Amino acid sequence: MKLEASDKVAVPQKRPYIKKGFYHARLTEIRPKKNEAKFGKKMVLIFDILDQRYAKNNKFLQLATEVYSEYKKDDGTYQTAITPNSNITKVFRALGWKFSNQGLDTNDFIGAEAEVLVEDYEYDYTDPATNKIEKTKASTINDVNTWSDEVEVKEETIQ
Repeated sequence: MKLEASDKVAVPQKRPYIKKGFYHARLTEIRPKKNEAKFGKKMVLIFDILDQRYAKNNKFLQLATEVYSEYKKDDGTYQTAITPNSNITKVFRALGWKFSNQGLDTNDFIGAEAEVLVEDYEYDYTDPATNKIEKTKASTINDVNTWSDEVEVKEETIQ
C-alpha cells in the first residue's frame, strides 16, 4: 500500500486557558468528531465565551465540548443517542430545544446562548522551538445550562 506524504509541518498550539467558573456563551459551530469514540459517534459543539476579558482582536475565545450523537450496538450498528435522559438531550434542552420523537436539527441552535461551566485540566505541551515537554493547563466546557440574563436578588432582614 502506497501512502501519501506531505511537506507541511504540524505546529502544536497551546490550548486556551481561562479561570474556572460559569460563563455566558453562544453556540457557534457543530461538527462531527473525526475519530469514533469507544461507545459510538460524537459531535463537537464549539461555543464563543462571551466575556470581553478573554476576547482578542474583537473575536471571542472559543471552547468546545463533546456529546455522543449515536451509540454503537453490539452488532456494530448504531442507535440514536437522543433519548429523554441522555447528555445530548440535556445540552440541547439548555439551548432551547423541547424533546420530541421527530428528531433534532442541530443547525437550528447555532447562535443559541447558554451558561457553560468551564473547568481546567493539565496536559503535556511540546514547545516546537525547544522540543521540551511541559505540563500546562487548558480549559474545557464541563456542563451546559440554560442562559438567563435575569439576576435574582434576595433581600434578607437581619434582626
